[in-house]
Amino acid sequence: MLVPSHAAAQDNWDGRFRISASGGDQISRDTIAQAFTVQKNLEAAPVTFDVDHKQIYWFDGSIVARLRGRWGVGATVSVATRDNDGHVGASIPHPFFFNQPRPIGGTIGARRTEVAVHLDAVYRLAARGRLDLSVSGGASIFNARETLVTDVAYTDAYPFDTATFASAATTRSTTTSGGFNVGADLTWKRWRRVGLGALVRFAHASATFSASANNTVTGDVGGLQAGGGLRFAF
Repeated sequence: MLVPSHAAAQDNWDGRFRISASGGDQISRDTIAQAFTVQKNLEAAPVTFDVDHKQIYWFDGSIVARLRGRWGVGATVSVATRDNDGHVGASIPHPFFFNQPRPIGGTIGARRTEVAVHLDAVYRLAARGRLDLSVSGGASIFNARETLVTDVAYTDAYPFDTATFASAATTRSTTTSGGFNVGADLTWKRWRRVGLGALVRFAHASATFSASANNTVTGDVGGLQAGGGLRFAF
C-alpha cells in the first residue's frame, strides 16, 4: 500500500489512487483449546478439543488514496483460511459402575476462516528509481469462524470396560472483534502504472467463540502476514 508524494506522482507512480492484490502466509500463535462436559450414563463426561492454527493462507485487496504530500488513507479486505486436524478427547462413564471413566480419543477436521477489514493511515517513506516504500497502521475489524465440538459419539460392548471414539458433533461459531494492524509495503514499478509488491503486516485481535452458553473458548485472530502481489496506480 503506497502513497506517492506530489513530486513523485509524475516521475514514479502516477495518479492519486493505488490498488493492490496480495497473498501469502499468516503465522500466529493461536491454539484453540476447548474443555466442557456432557452427560453420559448419568454422569458428567469431560470433553476436550485442541486444534493448532499457527499457519493460515491469506489473500487481500486494498485501495490507498493520496491525501497530501506523503500521507494517505487506505482500506483493505483480507481473507485467511485453513483446514487443520484437531484432537478430541473424552472420559466416558461406565454404564454399570460410578467413577470408572473410560478414556477415548480421536482426530477430526477443523476449519478457521478470518475476514478482516483494515482501515489505515499510510505514509510513503521513500522512492528510489523503480522502488517505493511505505508504512501503514490503524484499526482492524475481524469476523472469524471456527469449528467447535459440541458432543462425542463412541462405541462399546459388554463388559463395557473400554470405549472407542467414533465421531464428534461440531458447530461453526462466528464472532466479530476489533483490533489493530501495522505494516510495510515495498513496490517495484515494472511498468508506468503496474508493479510488483512485497507486503509484511501484523494484525491482531482477541476473539471469543461460543458453541453454547457453557461451552466457550477464547483465542487470537490475525498474526504476522508476509506475501506479495500486484500494484496498480491510477
